[in-house]
Parts: sequence; C-alpha cells; structure tokens
Amino acid sequence: MKILAPVNSPEEAKLLLKQGALEFYCGLNPEVCLSSREQGIWLNRREPGKANLKGLEELKELVYVAHEGGAKVFLALNQPGYAAEVQKTMLELLQRLQESCRVDAYIVADPGLIMLLRGAFPDISIHVSSLAAVLNSAAVAFFKRLGVKRIIFPRYVPLEIMRTIIENSEKWAEEKSLLLEGEPLEYEAFIFNDGCVFEEGYCFVSHGFGGAFCHNPPWRYKPVKVNDDGKAGEGKGWLDSLKGGKLKAGKESFSDHLEEYKRWLWIGIKNFGGMTGTKGYPLGMCGLCALAQLKAMGVSSLKIVGREAPLKKKVESVKLVKEVLAYLEEGHSEEEVIEFAKYLRGAKGLCESGNMCYYR
Repeated sequence: MKILAPVNSPEEAKLLLKQGALEFYCGLNPEVCLSSREQGIWLNRREPGKANLKGLEELKELVYVAHEGGAKVFLALNQPGYAAEVQKTMLELLQRLQESCRVDAYIVADPGLIMLLRGAFPDISIHVSSLAAVLNSAAVAFFKRLGVKRIIFPRYVPLEIMRTIIENSEKWAEEKSLLLEGEPLEYEAFIFNDGCVFEEGYCFVSHGFGGAFCHNPPWRYKPVKVNDDGKAGEGKGWLDSLKGGKLKAGKESFSDHLEEYKRWLWIGIKNFGGMTGTKGYPLGMCGLCALAQLKAMGVSSLKIVGREAPLKKKVESVKLVKEVLAYLEEGHSEEEVIEFAKYLRGAKGLCESGNMCYYR
C-alpha cells in the first residue's frame, strides 16, 4: 500500500518523500491555460491559490523531483463537469503537458472529459475522482470500459460496500455480458484529514470565496411555528406534531441537532482548528483503524487530504500514516494495529466516540 500525499510545490514533495510518500496529487491554477473570459472556472475542486501549483514550470519540477525519488504525480482535473468550451481548453492543456512534463495520471470526475481525453491521448492514465461517486459494481464497470486505471472511493463508502465492489465488479460485468478489457483496476481510499458534510459527488458547493456554506454557517437557524394557513405564527408547527413519534419534538430537539452539527463540523471539517493529540499528530478525520481491512480487500493507495494545508500538517500526517502502515506490515494483528493507531493519535476518547472515523 502506498501513501498518496497532497502537495502544492516541489519543495513540499522533497520533504514528504523523506517521510514515506510514494504518490503525490496536485492541482494547477486556472490562469495556466484558461483565457481571461474563462478565469471564473476552476480546473479542480480546490480554489485557485494556495491549493494549486503556480504554473507548468513548477509542475515540471514537481514531476522531476517525484520521479527522482521513485514516486508518481497525479494532476487533479476533478470538477464534476466542464462546459464544452472548457473541455476544448483541457485538450490544449494536456497536449502541452504531454510535450513538457508528463504526469503519471489525471484525476477526473466528468465522464465526458474522460472520454474526450482518452480519445485524444489513449496512453494516459486516468483515476476516477471520488467526486464521480462510484458506489456500486455497475459504476465500476462503466468507468472500466472507458479505460480508467484507478477508482477512488468517496470517503464515506462503508468498508463492506468497498469489499463487495472490489470482489464483485468483474463478476457483475460477466453476468451482464460486458467485456472489461485491460489490467485489473487499482483502488484508492481516504485515510486521513478532512471530513465532508455531504456525499462528495452530490455536493455542488465551491470550496472557496470565503468557504462553503457548510463550513461557515451563520448559526442563526431556529424552528418556526406554523399556523393552519401555512404562514408563520403561533400555531402548531410540524415539529410539534411529532409527539409520541421516534423523533423528539419542538425547539429543544432542533437546538440539540444544531449543536451536534456544529460539534461535527469542528471535528470533521475544521479538524479541531489545527490542534494535535498528545503525540503531536494532527487531530481530525481518520481511517487508520481500517488499514488491515483495506489492505485485505485490495486497496493499494491511501489518500491524505489537504492540498491547502500547512506543510507541517502534511509532514506529520504522512509520518503518522507511515508509522501505522509499517506496524501493520510487520505482521501485527488487526486488533493490535487498531490499538497502536489509537495510541499514536493521542486522543483515545475521541477515537472511541467514533466522531473522527471515516469508517465507523
């Protein structure tokens, strides 16, 4: 299993290589290839600036650094969809990349863009982004027939669903008389940092311009009483009509849910505001306890999230994942690996609560 780390400069890659990362993913600022009229369009799901490389020369240097260290570089072009005019620009960008600094794979969510790129450049490798929301064997077979190399699971696909998809995709295609040519697919799973309120591929919120609304809600919500005519007033609201049901009714229930949501955002999205556990490793979402199962089912790449994160956080994240992975590869049991991961996280209570878990 390889550690896939986020980078936004060649210098970061040099440091992360030393910590054990063997795969890197990155993005490009849109001014690299888009006209001034197209500048409002992002090439990937992270905002232009600190989450992306400045230009092609920096990408070329990153590829050189990575390849010298025996690692690979993947470029994110993972917006859920692109207009036809922008797709044309993408083709021009890839032509420049093929001529100057060939990356090892492109991370793509848009099936139309995958077909376009594969048609123009049959030899390139494409990884299906988690934003494509691959949630079943039929979706895997669909993308396999498009010629992709890797499937990236959304971060909240349960382990048992991952296992079923990996084990049954070829069988499912055979039953449907579908021919899946080429080498077996690779599979990638999230392992550390950053949760998501929504199911990634079904969220169309941009990650910039002050932050997505799910990151920074105003916290001014309150339940509203509704009269019989449907207008706000002092009548019985729908929350009050749930008396005796499975859900609690009324204002207190709403407040409870709101506080729980705020708590979850602090853990899953805000990553405790950059706090660390007692061992110095970053707090936040994590799938380390699932390492043994992920390895057994055939996941080959472990993704650390956070292209825009501070370098120190990236370094410590790679160190932590590497340490737990090495412990697993020494032959320790699943239970021992779980206990070791909890020990290194330095936040046993939070681990046991399940609030930091990708795969509960």
